[in-house]
This record gives sequence, structure tokens and C-alpha cells, in this order.
Amino acid sequence: VFRYIDQGRNPQLYTKECLERALAKNEQVKGKIDTMKKFKSLLIQELTKVFPEDMAKYKAIRGEDPPP
Repeated sequence: VFRYIDQGRNPQLYTKECLERALAKNEQVKGKIDTMKKFKSLLIQELTKVFPEDMAKYKAIRGEDPPP
């Protein structure tokens, strides 16, 4: 803030720019989280096809599905 004032700039611009950077970073992180959730879902689907018994045990441990 003091740099903005020393440069003769409006301190409100500092707040505005900080909020804009925070929003951009938030969108970026949300995109990464959504991508990882999709990847996890696809990975579990594919692993279930290849290792059905092991994945049933995994899901039972995680509390996602009742044990068979």
C-alpha cells in the first residue's frame, strides 16, 4: 500500500488488484481440483474393471460401498 501511495497511485487500486489476483488464483486452483476429481473418478472406474475384488475391498474400507 505504501508503495502505491509513494508512487502517487490510489491505494484503492492496490485492493482492487489484490482481489483480482486472488480471484484469478482461485479459478486456477478450482480448475485443478475439478480435474483431479475427474481423474480420480476415471481411475477408480478403470481399476474396478481390472481389479474388481480389490476395488470392492478398497471401497468398503473407504465406506463408499457396502462390502459384497
